[in-house]
This record gives sequence, C-alpha cells and structure tokens, in this order.
Amino acid sequence: MVYNQNKNPNKTFLAYGSQNPLDLIGSFEAEIEADGKILKATFYVIKGGTKDLLGKITAISLGVLKIGFGINQITTTKAFTKFKGVLINIPIDDSVHPVSQPCRRIPIPLESLVENKLEELLESDIIEKVHEPSKWVSPIVPILKKNGELRLCVDMRRANAAIMRENHPLPTMTQMLPKFRKACVFSKLDIKNAFHQLEIHPKSRYITTFITMKGLFRYKRLMFGINCAPEIFQKTLERILVGCEGVINFIDDILIFGDSEDQHDIRLQHVLKILKDNEVLLNEEKCIFKVKNIQFLGHELTPQGVKPQNKYVDSIKQFRIPKKLEELKSFLGLVNYIGKWIPKLATLTEPLKKLLRNKLGKNTGLDKFWGKEQETAFSHLKTTLSKIQSLGYYDVEDKTQVIADASPVGIGAVLIQINSKGPKVIAYGNRTLSDCERRYSQTEKEALALVWAVEHFDIYLFGKEFDLITDHKPLEVIFGPKSKPCARIERWVLRLQAYVFKTIYRPGKTNIADPLSRLCVYSNSIPSGGDSHVHHIVEHSRPLAISLNEIRKISNSDSEIQLVRKGIYDKQWVDSVKAYKIFENELCFYEEILLRGNKIVVPMNLRKDVLSAAHEGHPGIVGMKGRLRSKVWWPRIDKDVENLVKSCKGCTLVGLPNNPFPLKRRELPTAPWVDLAVDFLGPLPSGEYLFVLIDYYSRYKEVKICRIITSAQTIKMLKEIFSRLGFPMSITADNGRQFISQEFKSYCAECNIKLYNTIPYWPQQNGEVERQNRDILKRLRICKIEGKDMKDSLYEYLMMYNSTPHSTTGSSPSELFFKRQNRDKIPSIEAINSEMIDLEIRDMDKTNKDKGKEYTDRKRKASENIISHGDKVYVKNMEKPNKLCANFNSTPHTVEASKGGDVMVRNDKTGQVFRKNVVHLKKVEGQWTVQNNGSQNIDDDSEKIPS
Repeated sequence: MVYNQNKNPNKTFLAYGSQNPLDLIGSFEAEIEADGKILKATFYVIKGGTKDLLGKITAISLGVLKIGFGINQITTTKAFTKFKGVLINIPIDDSVHPVSQPCRRIPIPLESLVENKLEELLESDIIEKVHEPSKWVSPIVPILKKNGELRLCVDMRRANAAIMRENHPLPTMTQMLPKFRKACVFSKLDIKNAFHQLEIHPKSRYITTFITMKGLFRYKRLMFGINCAPEIFQKTLERILVGCEGVINFIDDILIFGDSEDQHDIRLQHVLKILKDNEVLLNEEKCIFKVKNIQFLGHELTPQGVKPQNKYVDSIKQFRIPKKLEELKSFLGLVNYIGKWIPKLATLTEPLKKLLRNKLGKNTGLDKFWGKEQETAFSHLKTTLSKIQSLGYYDVEDKTQVIADASPVGIGAVLIQINSKGPKVIAYGNRTLSDCERRYSQTEKEALALVWAVEHFDIYLFGKEFDLITDHKPLEVIFGPKSKPCARIERWVLRLQAYVFKTIYRPGKTNIADPLSRLCVYSNSIPSGGDSHVHHIVEHSRPLAISLNEIRKISNSDSEIQLVRKGIYDKQWVDSVKAYKIFENELCFYEEILLRGNKIVVPMNLRKDVLSAAHEGHPGIVGMKGRLRSKVWWPRIDKDVENLVKSCKGCTLVGLPNNPFPLKRRELPTAPWVDLAVDFLGPLPSGEYLFVLIDYYSRYKEVKICRIITSAQTIKMLKEIFSRLGFPMSITADNGRQFISQEFKSYCAECNIKLYNTIPYWPQQNGEVERQNRDILKRLRICKIEGKDMKDSLYEYLMMYNSTPHSTTGSSPSELFFKRQNRDKIPSIEAINSEMIDLEIRDMDKTNKDKGKEYTDRKRKASENIISHGDKVYVKNMEKPNKLCANFNSTPHTVEASKGGDVMVRNDKTGQVFRKNVVHLKKVEGQWTVQNNGSQNIDDDSEKIPS
C-alpha cells in the first residue's frame, strides 16, 4: 500500500499496491469530474501499483467520501418501480355518458387505515391527487385482509362501460402445447404487482379518478379493476420478450423451458437480463426455478407430457352416493348434458332411472332402494365423467360459460365451452361450505358460488369474455354495475371487477353444476376466514357503550328482526317488516346480528339507548343524523332523531326561536284620517324627542318636537293635531308607558278612538311608523353632517315627503289626504279626476303589498302558527344578564289564546298573563318533567293581565 505520510493530504494517487512507498515514478496534474463537480488534482505514479486510489480531501471534495454525521444515511426513492419507457393509453369511448358517483360512507374506525393507505400509494407514485373537477368519479370500498391490513378497492363497474377492450388475443393452451413436446426443465417467473408497473398516460388517467373523504385521487399506474388491463399487460410483456426463445407468458406468469439444463439456463439468464434492462420487478417468493414438473394454465407440464390438473376432476371422483331423489336427478342431469361422450349411456343409466320410475317423493330417502346394481352404475358413471377426452382441451376462441350452484352444504361449478361441434366440459370444481357459510342466506350462498367459480377457473377466464350462469334470479341485478348489495356480497362483487362477464339466469332444472354442490363430501375442514371484513364492520360500527353480546342477544329475541330473517332466508315477507324488504339486497346476517350494508340494524329495545348515546354533547338534528348514519340504521331513524332533539329541554331552551308568522297586510282604510299610527323617536343628542304620526291611508305624516314624553304631553300634542284634522277612528301604538297608561286610554275612550297596542318587543306589528322613523333618522344624520339646523331640515323633509308619490300607492300623501297636490318649488299639473286616482291607488296598493308579503314570507321562512290553546311553551328571555344565559326561560307557560302571531300566555308558576308574538315562544315537546324551583325573570315591559 502507498501512503502520502501526511505531507500533502490532498495528493491523489494514481495507483497503489507497491510494497515500497518510495517507488515513485512520476506525477502529473489533471481535472477530475464527478456528479458535475470539477476538481484539479495531482496524480502520482507508483512502481508496481495495481489499483487506483484517491486522497482523502479529493475524495471528500468530489462527494465520494463522507466523514461525520450522515455517513450511514442512504437515500432511496419510495416510488414503486415501473417498466422502462412504457406509457399506457387506455382506450375510452367518449360516446358513453360520464358518471360522477358520490363518496360512499366508510366505518369511522377504518378512516385512519384508508388515510394511511392513500399516503402509501402517494409515496409509491401509484396514485396522485386531483385538484380539478373530473368527468368520471368512482367510489372506493375498503376491504380488510385476514392479516388486518387494508386493501383499497375502486368500484370501476360504471367506468368500465366506457373502456374499450384491446384487440389483442391471449395465448391458448392449444397453441402452446406443441412447444412443450421436448421440454424437460421448467422455470416460472412471477411479476410483483404486475399492473402497477405499467404507467398510464396522463391524458387517460381521468377514467381512474376515485373519491375519498380526503378528496379526489386517480391512478398513475394500471390497476386491478380496469377490464382491459389483462390484454394491455399481455401485449406489453410480449413486446419486451419478443426476442427470447423458449419463453411464453400468460399475463404476469412467464414460463421458461428447455430441452436440457444448459439450454434452459441460457434462456433463463437471457430473460432475466431482458427484464432487468426493462426494470421489471419480480416476486421472488412466487418464482420457481429448474423443476421437472410445473403447473401452468390449469395443466401439469412434465417431460413425459401434458395432463389436466387433478383439482379440476377430483370433484367428480369424490362424489358421494345420492341420499335423496332430488340429488339423483341432479346427477343424471349432468350425465345427460355430456352424454355424447359416454358410450352406452342408456345402459349405464338404466339402474338409476328405475328409481325415478318408482314415483318416489321429492325428499324421499334412497337407502331402501339403493342396491348393488345402482352402486355399480353410479361408480362407472363417475369414472367416465372424470375421464372424458374433452377435459383439458381449452380454446380461447370458443364461447365460454361458467355454471355455478350452491346447496345447503356445498358449492359447485362447471366450465363449459361451445363451438361448432357443440358444448364440451373443460373442468369441474366444488367445495364444502364451512359452518359459518352454511348460515348464509340462499342469496349469499349463490353469490359466493359465482365468485368462487370464477376465481377457481381464473386461469381460463382472466382477460376473456364469458357468461356467468346461475339459477338464482336476484343475482342478475346484484352483479350488475348499479347494484348496492350488502357488505358481504359487495366485497365479493368487487373481486370480479377485472373479469368481463355477463350474469345470466337459467332455471334450476338446467343447472348441471347442481350435483357438484349437492354430492360433495361433508367436511368442516375449510376455515371460515371470509367474514373477517364483516366482523370488523360489526365490531367498529356498534355504539361503544353497547357490547356485541348484548346486540347479539337482543337481536335474537327481537320479533321484528326474526321476521326479517324469515324474509331473507325463506322469502316470507310480512307487512310489519315491509320497510326492510325495500333493502332486501343490502341486508345480511352476521351470526345473530342484522346488517344493512356496513351498518348494524339496531333492535327495537336498544334504539333508545343508541339515540341517547348519539345525543351526548347535544348535537343538532343534522349532526346527530350524520353521526348515526355512519354506524347504525333502522327504519324511520331520521324521524326518531328529530323527535329526540325536539324533546330535549336543553336544546329547546337555547335553540333558535320559531319562524315568524306569515305577514298579514293591513287593509287600506276607506278614507284618510281613519287609522293612524304614532310613535316616539329619540332621544336625540339635543335631549329632544320626535313625536311621529302617520295616516295609514295616505301615508301623510305629522312630526312634533318635544322634550317631555309623558302621557299628558302626548295628549296635548294630539289635541293640537286633532283640532286641525279631527278625530280618527283608531290609533296603533307600541307598549311605551305613555301609550299604555290609564290616562291615555281614558283620553282615547273620551274621543271615541279605538286604541291598538302592538305585541311587546315586536315592532313589526306597527311597521309603517317604524319604517318612517328610519327615513327621518337618515335625514337627521345628513343634517348633522352638513351642519344645518335640525328643525329647518325636518321641515324640508316633510315638504319633500308629503309632495312625493309614495312607492306603494303611486300618489303623494298630500294628494290623497287633502285631495289636492301640494304646491312646491317644482312646477306641476293637478290631477283632474281624484276618484279615478283612488281606484288606481287601491289596485296598486294591493298588488305591491301582496308582492311584498310573498317576498318577505319567503325570506323569513314564515309559517302558520303551530301553537294553539292549551299548549305548553317557553318564553324568550328579552334581557340576558350574560352570554351563557339560555335564549328561553325554563318556566313553562300555558297558551290561553292564539290569533295569528298574537298569543296570550299564562305563567304556570305565578299565574300572570302575558301577550307575546309567536317568535318569542318555543313549544314544549316530549314528555319532560317541568321543575318549577328556579327563579323566573318577568319582563316589566310586557303587558301583564291578571289571571
């Protein structure tokens, strides 16, 4: 080794390996470039050197060597690998109308798992956030795996209708069999998450957009659920492997074979190099190297030849003897279907047909009639069925059908292909139902049979269109693109998204899969495991204060839920549970617990407890409904929530007041100076008040300035006005002390004037004068800004107002009041016919008032008074001592009389009678017990009438 002896730590040695550090031949300077950095360094040539060596400082400067913190840090990208230079364009039919589906609710405990999964997919560069509207939006369905992890599935059933299939044929076993005739060594490679290794072109990613509680996302990679994904992947991988000999692939399975080990190894190394160059990631756990026998596309490949896999024929060999006449008929139906391949069919089946001719009952046992003759015929037929030559010869070009059926104990399936020569059986399949699965409803069993059949024959069906045939009619709708099945079936349906099939109903008599489901050997060895997703829903959807055992126990004794069970399992729906029948396809049972989708159906005896738990914290009606809908359901749940919130005393006392009563417009009086309205405006900064008087007919206005607003002063001002204009028929005033005093009432009675007082704290009842006060106040503010005299400005305003046509009547107040037009500074021509003007005024007044009433009622959401005589109500607190004070007083009152929005109420505690508007009252709903031990605050400004 050559050292620099610390004389120059920046020396860069050209070679090392010499035993003598002084064997220096020479040196030179040169530039070194690494990662865009250029450094000038001196190189020393050592005699006998064998390798290059950089000095410490040079290596650090170039970033080759790191010393200190961060030396062990490794920066790696989290993006999932993808095929090099491949960008997939999904063919989309633009003529199909886009569908934007809403976000589906998911159980609250799953929300964190979904968020974590989204983050994981974002970090892996598999999905991306969508920040703009999308034409296509699909919902997600979270599925829990057995190990507790979450699989995020996108329901692409609607979007697949717009995705066009690739015109690329998948390889068939018939085409590949001749290639294996000399093969004796095999290897099989499996691509990890194969579809996710293909990147989608940005222009076609919108079709994969899906919605979550975190917004919109879309896939950047090819995904399971896109119906054209198998053909796209097959075509892409074939192009990559086009130059490789002894290699075939079916989707993501790559088979390498050779006539000898040497030939096989050369081909395998070549394929691995091609895959590495194209950055294809393999799943090492599923790869198989250098074996003599291997299973591929449903066949077992060996040096001796090719044969079908035993699992597709063992189901026939394991048939048990029929125990009932119905099972015997099913077996003979299968035999007759493929009878053309069975020689001497009539002779073989004659012993069995004898039993049919005995006219036995449908469920009659066959033990007494089953003899040695029948046993021999049955065994012979089983052997023949399992050895017919059609098994194993599959052609991708032929029409393909999958027939599935479910019995109380098992499920069975038959794979059929039809060509010009007729139908032929490709493979059989069956299995026994587990104890849990045997408790499914018949609809769930039949749905499970279809899903299991497709996945059992996956090697034949993936990437090919086929018919899925069932003898259960509801499955035609449930397996459709717009269905909303129960949680258990929904999970199964999504597993078939990547397959292209059409669900077809055929009567049970023609179902040849029936014997496969009925004649299977009874066994409990198959683990359940399939209900982990449903169990998780039940576990996390129940209210935490209620145990699962309690829900299970009460559901088992609930008469309503037991009637629903009969409806689901026996199709016996009664009128008392017809509200459930609407959601028949969404209902399922988990043990004794009824589910609708991913929500628990709460038994009647637990609903009150669930409502009470949901109302903790006093949410409103909308919030409480949302809280319950995410976990539980029962018929009329929304109505029960509304009743509970309305009957909550705390919510009622602090809630918003009632909507106002619809406007009741005052009829136009018959003549001027019949009905008047009076009010005081002030105090003003000068300490003065304005006494305002309005004529309801003409809107003529009188304004008086005063400093004292007692009853005596008010009467004095009215006497002066009445001395000029006469007494009116009525006066409307508010509840000011001067207007409700006995002195003022006596004066009105003396002058034969009827006095009307408005409802306390409801100035809208005397709206005309209140509106005029606002106009006067506006002019006074302008007067102050301009620095003018208040009285002069007030007189100018009155001159202007009484001479200006009113917006409602269309005529000026002075014209209607005095039957003449006031003469002001503006030239005018007096009206000729006042009578004609009066008719026009009435029409215009009614029209405009009706328009204003409709607009105001709609704006204020006015409704008819729901409070009637005898009702219990709470009265609004007009003065609150602090912010935490309730809107309404807790002391109940009894309604004595009600007319429109005008209500008379009596205090149940003190007996005092008050006059209130309907918006000041809140009806007591529910069966709350009234506590009268609290203090009551009674508004002194309210009108008090002794009871």
